Amino acid sequence: MLRMDAAISAFRAGLRSGIQALDAESPLVARESRVTLSRGGMPLRGTSQTEPRVPRRPNKVELAVLTALADTYGAEMLTNSSLGYVLRLFARIGGVALVQRLLFGESASDQQLSMMLTAARTALTQVSTIFPDVFFADANAVIVGFRPRPPAGFSE
Repeated sequence: MLRMDAAISAFRAGLRSGIQALDAESPLVARESRVTLSRGGMPLRGTSQTEPRVPRRPNKVELAVLTALADTYGAEMLTNSSLGYVLRLFARIGGVALVQRLLFGESASDQQLSMMLTAARTALTQVSTIFPDVFFADANAVIVGFRPRPPAGFSE
């Protein structure tokens, strides 16, 4: 767990992480980040450009996601190539967006990610229920639009 935390922090800072799955992607990610920023963009955590940037060091929500992954897969997270992909995705888009894609994603790649992490699905669902304001913020905004509104001319 601590090694994954340190590796993700190093990856996000553009430094060598000591984990091949991350270090092989570091130059590519650093170049993409510079291009995005030079165009006036913001690094994305998920699908919405209004979302905050991925923190340089994993925050408490991301640490909970990392803990769930570490408890499920152990040291294999650092050596298995498929799980290395998950670690890269976590480092790029953040733990919240990763779990949202895993639990609610509709694209083929999201479904593939869900199949890849089937063993961690229950633990990650529990993490999402501990931090509902973070994981379900977009859903709450959509639900507000479906709530009944008072009739026109109604005043309190």
